Amino acid sequence: MDFILLLKKIVLAIVQGIAEILPISSSGHLLIFSNILDINTNGMQLPIFLHFGSLVAMIIYYRKDIGNIIVSVLRYLFKKDREEDTKFYCRLFLLLVVASIPAAIVGFLLNDIINDYLSNLYFVFSFLIVTGIILLINKKLSGTKTLREMKFTDALGVGAFQCIGILPGISRSGSTIFGGKVMKLSNEDAAHFSFLMFLPVTAGSFLLELISDWDQIVQYKTFDLISDIIAVIIAGIVTFLSVKYLFKIIKKGKLHYFAFYCFAVGIIGIITCLCLKYGF
Repeated sequence: MDFILLLKKIVLAIVQGIAEILPISSSGHLLIFSNILDINTNGMQLPIFLHFGSLVAMIIYYRKDIGNIIVSVLRYLFKKDREEDTKFYCRLFLLLVVASIPAAIVGFLLNDIINDYLSNLYFVFSFLIVTGIILLINKKLSGTKTLREMKFTDALGVGAFQCIGILPGISRSGSTIFGGKVMKLSNEDAAHFSFLMFLPVTAGSFLLELISDWDQIVQYKTFDLISDIIAVIIAGIVTFLSVKYLFKIIKKGKLHYFAFYCFAVGIIGIITCLCLKYGF
């Protein structure tokens, strides 16, 4: 068994779990660390599997919301339940559907372009700087609107900002929380809606990737399969711990601190790439 490769995958899993939740771009960091570790990610299969680990963790974390949504939709449709909480969770479900539409369309249309042309390190480091700018602007925004007061136009607006997060180096959580703040949501409700949005988009991406790469996946070597499963589990555990940590940061109003990290990594990364390219 290639233990070095296993360790590399574990590192990527830890990076995924941290960067998926914290506003520093998981896709960007996976590309950076894949290059640093010189690891073959089997095209996009390993990153997609790591995202699946994060998805499972988020489903567990938001199991109460998910359960309430499912039960409420069923009660509304089949038992004609019109209680306030039932209507709220049905409406929340529709808000999430509306918010997911823009990213689904953009991801479907531009997926190949993003993978072929925008997934190099120059773009990743540049987009990390953009993420830093977003986080600093986000600090200046304020809102008091709750999820119960959220409108469908607000959901569509947040969904539009999620499209930016498709780019490697632009934080999905950072851009959607920013979108929520633009729509006047409170800090915690913007983050809450942002992470609920993560569920349908990631689930859809995983299923599409699974279908398109199924022939390659079934040909996995035993080691690749076992090591990827271990990495998925670790990504899930780290994701679960990270989301708890992030909400503490949001409550303290310190989300913008990550902007300085993004600026540092982006600038140092660009300089390093230029030095390597021109032999400085």
